[in-house]
Amino acid sequence: MKKSIFILIALLLMATGCKKEKTVDYAKQVIGEWHCVPETFDADVYLALDPDGTFALYQQIGEGRHRHYSGEWELDGITLSGSYSGGEAWGSSYQVSFSGGNTMILKALNGSEEVMTYSRNTIPSEVMEGSVEMKSDAAIDCRPVL
Repeated sequence: MKKSIFILIALLLMATGCKKEKTVDYAKQVIGEWHCVPETFDADVYLALDPDGTFALYQQIGEGRHRHYSGEWELDGITLSGSYSGGEAWGSSYQVSFSGGNTMILKALNGSEEVMTYSRNTIPSEVMEGSVEMKSDAAIDCRPVL
């Protein structure tokens, strides 16, 4: 009888002990180069989030060249926020989620509920080389600017 009880307890422990929750390391997932083409307006956005906490943003709204902004980013849990090199904070912080390993979804937390979908994509050299360098404290108030 004692042997049966020990076997039953062992089976129960094995059944419950095998279910480990996967923890998602969002910090590792956000690092990289991303591309977004918003569906609601005419824009083309590339975003590089580097492991050292810096970012490069290249955005083109309508016609013309991409504009290049830079600064620092941070991730607190699932909340992505940052500031431009001039010290000005992004227009919003964003809730980060992923669909597979190559799609990042950023949901604005400033009340607009705007959602931007980025796909993992290398920033083309012609975008970087042809961009206009912007003073980060002179960021224009357009939706794609973080």
